[in-house]
Amino acid sequence: MAQVTISPVTLSGWSGLSTGVALYVFCNDAFTGSDGTPVPKTIRDNVKNGLGTFYQSFACTVNNGQLAVPAVQLESTTDSPDNPDASYSAVLWDSTTGMAIQSFGTRQSFALSPTPTTITWAAIFSGQADQ
Repeated sequence: MAQVTISPVTLSGWSGLSTGVALYVFCNDAFTGSDGTPVPKTIRDNVKNGLGTFYQSFACTVNNGQLAVPAVQLESTTDSPDNPDASYSAVLWDSTTGMAIQSFGTRQSFALSPTPTTITWAAIFSGQADQ
């Protein structure tokens, strides 16, 4: 599979939780990676109570009103042999209560092209990642 790295980002003006914030990435539809590895569809229900699953989670840190999201590595979707329309969605999550805080970014879902192999969240939210 083609791995795409999304660069870390620090967001100023965070006024939410000071601990327990995570970025949850959900796969909106199952697909097969370019190397034949299956990637399952995940669902965005109440994860803490076992009613949902997530694809990957990434612990975030909060310091002096800044939310730091670490580098994220995901499988490319647009080169899938069986479902090139597969996409991801990202949500900031309260890992203590198991509840969503808010969607992450300006798009409900996003696809990832295998190139470039490193991209920013800004490029994803502007639609450059799924071309």
